[in-house]
Amino acid sequence: MLTNETIICTGYSRLPDGMAAKNLYGVMGVGFEIDPKTDCIVNASCTFVTNMCTDFIKSILTGHDLKKGIEEPIEKFEQRYFGLGKKAIVSAMRDAYNQYSIYKSMNFEKIN
Repeated sequence: MLTNETIICTGYSRLPDGMAAKNLYGVMGVGFEIDPKTDCIVNASCTFVTNMCTDFIKSILTGHDLKKGIEEPIEKFEQRYFGLGKKAIVSAMRDAYNQYSIYKSMNFEKIN
């Protein structure tokens, strides 16, 4: 859905040995496409090997209002995902959220 009004925030973390994604990418990456006017995630992606897992993350994150923080989708993910790299994926999600927090604080300072 990438539009001129949205921004991309990404987060990364190390993957554990034994994950196919580690051989391909080396790290877990999670990206949020965000509408900064509403703070909502309008699209999401990650560096899973399978489309199914990428779609799973996308379904949990898309539509989430980042004004509420990131813990709600992380909890949903942790309750429903059972595979290697759970901690790495959560860490990458938190990193992407932190990048958005930095963006918001920089833009708040520009307005004031």
